Amino acid sequence: MSLFAELKRRNVVRIGLAYAVIGWVVAQIAEFAFENFGTPDWVLKTVVVLLLLGLPFALYFAWEFEITPEGVKREEDVDRSQSITPVTGRKLDFIIIGALVIALGYFVWERQGVEPVDSSTETNVANAEDTSASGPTMRSIAVLPFVNLSSDQEQEWFSDGLTEEILNALARTPDLLVAARTSSFKFKGSGEDAPTIAKALGVAHILEGSVRKGRDRLRVTAQLIRASDGFHLWSQNYDRKPEDVIDLQEEVAIEIATALETAMDPEALASMVSSGTSSVPAYNAYLRGLAKGISSLTTGDVYVFLSAREAFEQAIELDPEFALAYWELALFWNVQLQSTNIGHGIIDVSTEEKLARFDDAIEKAIETERDPVNLVKYRVLRATEYMNNMQALRLNTDYLEQRPNDQVAQVLQLNLLADMSRDDELKAAIKEYQRRDGYDVFVVNSSMTFSLISDDKPFIRAFAQEALRRLSDSPFVVYQAHRSLLWAGDIDGASQLVPILQSSDLPDESKRAVALRQACAENRLTDAARLYDRQLADAADDPSITWISHRIMSQDDAAHETLMDLEEQGDVESLGDFMAYAFFDARLYPSLLAQLETQGIEPREPREIPYRCKL
Repeated sequence: MSLFAELKRRNVVRIGLAYAVIGWVVAQIAEFAFENFGTPDWVLKTVVVLLLLGLPFALYFAWEFEITPEGVKREEDVDRSQSITPVTGRKLDFIIIGALVIALGYFVWERQGVEPVDSSTETNVANAEDTSASGPTMRSIAVLPFVNLSSDQEQEWFSDGLTEEILNALARTPDLLVAARTSSFKFKGSGEDAPTIAKALGVAHILEGSVRKGRDRLRVTAQLIRASDGFHLWSQNYDRKPEDVIDLQEEVAIEIATALETAMDPEALASMVSSGTSSVPAYNAYLRGLAKGISSLTTGDVYVFLSAREAFEQAIELDPEFALAYWELALFWNVQLQSTNIGHGIIDVSTEEKLARFDDAIEKAIETERDPVNLVKYRVLRATEYMNNMQALRLNTDYLEQRPNDQVAQVLQLNLLADMSRDDELKAAIKEYQRRDGYDVFVVNSSMTFSLISDDKPFIRAFAQEALRRLSDSPFVVYQAHRSLLWAGDIDGASQLVPILQSSDLPDESKRAVALRQACAENRLTDAARLYDRQLADAADDPSITWISHRIMSQDDAAHETLMDLEEQGDVESLGDFMAYAFFDARLYPSLLAQLETQGIEPREPREIPYRCKL
């Protein structure tokens, strides 16, 4: 007898088919039940594994045993003179048919819940995650500032810093959309309910909690809320010792990501949320630095960044292997090296000293980092500082594929695309980052600056108005929006922002720049001349402010002479900073032009400033 015939005679084929159908039905029912009861993913996975492991045992049983009227017997003990197998086979056939009917019924029921795809809609599968088109993706979250319940209000930095680090950890998960920190912190102390906040931020979930930090105990509560119905998907109370704060932060991030069913495997997720230090004092100093940075973004007081720098330096002193603290310090010195950045002049040291401190911080970040993905980001910043744009863009593009929510990397990408005159890609990136994380102050500032390069006035105006709607409490955003509205021709809209900026904590030179732009746009030449003279007198040592003031006043020769000083000094990096401005002409400066030509970059045609004084 052939092997197949013997398998058929012993009902092995029927048993295998029946087991497969029934196992599939069991798995589908289990998935439905577990999902509705909030059962962890590992339970369903365990059921599937057990079903698969049971198949060879079922087949073995069918081969070795037979069901007879006298009960179950081993195959060699069965009296074949009686017709047993046909009877057993018919019973198995009925079981298979019944299981198939159940499976078909389940399949039809499940398909009734699937909405047909409308081929006429502009939204296709690739855009299904777009919150502007189809509502928030289910894997999206905003982390609200944890409430400080400590009796010591000086611990506010701790709750803010812990919130920021949990947010950062979640943002490293590639298939999870995380609302920008500044968007979330806007609702600090607002009293709004979770569904209202989620709708405003375009996310499906809200994480909120509280922190009570004492000398001997650290109590943290956290709860994950589904915005659609206010249902608590997950909540946890942590009562730990203060020295357990690092493990606590990592545990919260992992449990939240798991609750949201991200695609990350546990080992990779644990690596991504790691803070990178085992020193609690160093970690606390690092949290204090993060909180200070948030405070500066909220108030517009750039000098608060000095306190952040001191905190990161303290973290490094306590743990010389703390890569993330070195990274934050490198970012601080990178800003100080950008002559066009609003916060670059807050520390009085030479350019050579700034560069040396940047080099030291970024090299030590690279030396001490254990996460290979973070290493890519560090190398991007180093390449960008030295204008190795092609290398930086390649590395940063690779990095963003793995960490698409990283807002520092998004800003670097915008800068690189602008410097390399990839205008179409730049505009697409601005829209993508707007869609992805619901606006971050850093990203929005760069996006508004670079949107001027497009010279698409409706686009420029719409982006500025939406940024104001979301982040009107950020002086930095209002400052950039003022310029954007003037560029788009909305002089009246821009004028409404002037009093807000004049009463902010922005530096005086920034406030005068706002007043000068507005005066020229309104053709108030006398006021503009007075502001111009004051700006030149007070900022004579700042080439960025001087150059911009000359350009607004149509003093183009004087503006050119200002930057020729950098050309004669061979300061190509500082000249390169001006490429962020739509009205900068890189072709006028031979050293910069030569640097760009070595990388095959052709400078763009400069745009005209629509609001400048017509003398």
